Amino acid sequence: MWHYSKYFFMGASFKDKLVAILTENGFEEVELTGPMNALEEAGATVHIVSPQKDKVKGWNHDHWSIELPVDTNLSDAKPEDYDMLVLPGGVLNPDKLRQNKEAVLFAQHFLEQAKPLAAICHGPQLLIETGMLDGRTMTSYWSVKTDMLNAGVNWVDKEVVVDNGLITSRSPEDLEVFNKKMIEELIEGQHATRGQFTQSK
Repeated sequence: MWHYSKYFFMGASFKDKLVAILTENGFEEVELTGPMNALEEAGATVHIVSPQKDKVKGWNHDHWSIELPVDTNLSDAKPEDYDMLVLPGGVLNPDKLRQNKEAVLFAQHFLEQAKPLAAICHGPQLLIETGMLDGRTMTSYWSVKTDMLNAGVNWVDKEVVVDNGLITSRSPEDLEVFNKKMIEELIEGQHATRGQFTQSK
């Protein structure tokens, strides 16, 4: 089992790193708690950001599961305050977020600024709404493949894909390598922006 101890990363400091996990009700439980625990174990500070006011409810396979406190309501959250964005999946969660203009604009900031952005399973659905995926190499849950291709994505069937700070994985089975790459990209920080990836269509 991979361990994300801050001591492993050759002196890399996470104490000033602030990460947003953007979610709605219906996130797949392990796709939020897994990355959150890995980031906190590495020493980063993690905020759950949501359109929900006080708490957000998870989904576990085929039933509702845990409730987690919301640290910052989306209307009050400033994307420029965060070093990384994480988008968990779940069928319900991304479908709600992609209909929320505030959520789309929040995610768009990370693509525009080439900040690390990690999305797993159905999570990349929100990013389609930014109009900024044309030419990116990504993966996702298989059922989202056609939507990704229609958005201009070079879709590949791999456990994790990294493209200029954009980290994507297919499913909870990929979480270990997803979390590892996510933390590596947080160490690297903001990337140089690249032409077509910094403007929406």
